[in-house]
Amino acid sequence: MTLKAFSIVVGNSLLCTLDDADWHFFIRRLDGENHVPFSKFHRKEISPAAVNQFIPNLKTLKWIKIKNSILGKHESYAKDVEFEINVYSAESSSKKHKEVLEVFLEFMRSV
Repeated sequence: MTLKAFSIVVGNSLLCTLDDADWHFFIRRLDGENHVPFSKFHRKEISPAAVNQFIPNLKTLKWIKIKNSILGKHESYAKDVEFEINVYSAESSSKKHKEVLEVFLEFMRSV
């Protein structure tokens, strides 16, 4: 797994994927509005430090499982001050909710 994610702006969300990873995450504003600063990451790598600018309270967030996710087999989300972050497994993944969160948090700790 690489230490940086590739990101793309889709609608009002910043979608991030990692090379050879079987999970993904995206960030969006809680109010559903577009967030112009996402555009500077469009089709570029995004580091954990850059993600932290949107989710500053990552260590204390309460994660909620989404049952019957349309994005992947196992999806969880958490809300921070201004943004929501969703982490989910790819359809081909064997990871469960807890494992998906663990690899995401491991990525976020990488520098």
